[in-house]
Amino acid sequence: MEINMRFLLAILLCLGSARVLAIDLSGQTEFAQRLALNSSISGRVEVINVSVGQQVVTGEVLLNLVKTGLLAKANMAEAKVNSLLPALDRMLTEMEKAQELFDRDSLALVDLQIAEQNHAIAQANLEGARARLTRARFHLSQAEIRSPINGIVLSIGTFNGQYINTAVNNQTLFTVVDNSSMTVQSLLPLEFWKESLMGKPAQVSFQQQSYQGEVVGVSKQVTIGNNDHPAVTLRIKFATDGKLAAGLPVNISIDDN
Repeated sequence: MEINMRFLLAILLCLGSARVLAIDLSGQTEFAQRLALNSSISGRVEVINVSVGQQVVTGEVLLNLVKTGLLAKANMAEAKVNSLLPALDRMLTEMEKAQELFDRDSLALVDLQIAEQNHAIAQANLEGARARLTRARFHLSQAEIRSPINGIVLSIGTFNGQYINTAVNNQTLFTVVDNSSMTVQSLLPLEFWKESLMGKPAQVSFQQQSYQGEVVGVSKQVTIGNNDHPAVTLRIKFATDGKLAAGLPVNISIDDN
């Protein structure tokens, strides 16, 4: 009997000193990157090139605005630049001739200064025209709304033919998400909180599928969790197969070994 009591006591002591090797939590999925896209310029929607749920790649054109007016402005700006180039060349030639005559004492200083001023004016006119051309080309490029990431189109907030007036309403045209990685936010009971949890491996499970991730955020602000128990917010990021939706209930197991 004494041996049995000693054996039981040893087991109880081992259990009492054992570390928690895994922390089990629950949470809901969210896309790691969710972007709301709008237009930087006003214009009428000419065509929408994608549909909700479609997979897109970085740089893919999602929408085209009518470009007629923008293209005309860019062409006019380019024509203006081209028209000013001969004038600058002419003023440069005249300034060089004036400098040569002045060096031979065959031209007054005031005439040289006039030639230099004319050249400076021609150069400034050309630089201004080039700046307007750059702006016109930029506005033309903004007539195409492109995806900034690889992902899927989650929602579309416009339609063909709609006039987008950015001065009145900066509406969201598309919501694009990166469906290759997701996050889960959960409430961690305060007794499990420690800074060393950052970067710990975590397994996220939904139904029969499991995904490997890691802890990427541990809050230092205490809140009220389940059953009015003190807790802190914890965030896990994990890679997916692109098939998970946002808002799904998942189980989380954090390796605290």
